Amino acid sequence: MHILALEQSTPAASVVLLRDGEVIAAHEWHEARKRDQNLFACLPRLLETGEISIEEVDRIAVGLGPGSFSGVRIAIAAASALALPDRRPIAGIGSAAALAFGTMRESGNSSVAVVGDARRQRLWLAAYTLQPETGALEPQVELSLLPREELTDRLPGECRVVTSEWDRLEDQLTPLSGDQWRVIPESRYPTATDVAQLAAQLPADELVSPLDPPDPLYLHPAVFVAPRFPGS
Repeated sequence: MHILALEQSTPAASVVLLRDGEVIAAHEWHEARKRDQNLFACLPRLLETGEISIEEVDRIAVGLGPGSFSGVRIAIAAASALALPDRRPIAGIGSAAALAFGTMRESGNSSVAVVGDARRQRLWLAAYTLQPETGALEPQVELSLLPREELTDRLPGECRVVTSEWDRLEDQLTPLSGDQWRVIPESRYPTATDVAQLAAQLPADELVSPLDPPDPLYLHPAVFVAPRFPGS
């Protein structure tokens, strides 16, 4: 099976091609603001390096966030455009799940909590466990918003804690590291490789059509801003 995956929920963006679970081509870049330049420049080179055409890709996977509003939406739009001509199926993968999965592979921990800064004096939290029999990732704490002071009440015990926003959350997460939780003291990022690996596990009935692509994972409802001039 060939899988093309895109992940742009953080400044550490990436794309990858997998063949039967093995990486055959990959590209990573750091893009803090504009999120479209490198993605569309490297996709043709990625297929060329992997020596396959887009018609040979069996499914396209994309990270859904939470994270960069523009980055996630551009990645979903690109995945939909690539999938549309042949109605190729799309796998939408939570970026927090991809980060947890990658952390498990690197550390050997079977329980990982991912924490992010949701702004407005809140955090977001998701936690996952890895089933040893199947290798499947299962939610332990569903992705949710919470006040900053409630983090310790919601964190599962004996888990590793990781974030992509260490610069924002260092003061809150550092005191947690000890016997109950093990905090990774740096920013870690979801990768397209982990998005692709999780997409490979999805059964066909959990994939979606490019005519009805997956939705980004937003944490806050949209904020309505009234127009400055009535009737405009």
